[in-house]
Amino acid sequence: MPETAVWVLVAAAVYVLGVAIYFVCYWPWSRSQRALGRLRRVGAPVRSMRRSEARILQLIEFPAGAPVLLLEGHCAEFVIRSAGFPPRHVHTLAGVPVKYPAGLQHAVRAGSNTAEVVLGREYAMIVRLNGATLTSHHRPSSTVWG
Repeated sequence: MPETAVWVLVAAAVYVLGVAIYFVCYWPWSRSQRALGRLRRVGAPVRSMRRSEARILQLIEFPAGAPVLLLEGHCAEFVIRSAGFPPRHVHTLAGVPVKYPAGLQHAVRAGSNTAEVVLGREYAMIVRLNGATLTSHHRPSSTVWG
């Protein structure tokens, strides 16, 4: 085989490997961030976040009075792997990356879910899930959910 053909095959193999790495590692995250941006642009607030909800979340990113949006859809999970870092589990609801207070985990359904969310920079925080609401004894979880 001529030397040029070998280099063409090597270049094609490197390209295919790069595309595979993108689709396995980065595409799900970029897709979920696009869904969050779309919710930010076209989502219509259903109410304002209550002081009690903001106090429970205890996060500066989500002040009382922040718009609460409705989000409906199925749950999904993917993992982001980076060299030298532990895998990062990302959960989505209707394609949007979400976090939720640990006390609402029991309300997740296998099929479609309905949530009221407030928007953060990289995720939406769930404040009501399938009718379950925050209570004062719940504290935010660092778990990412979807």
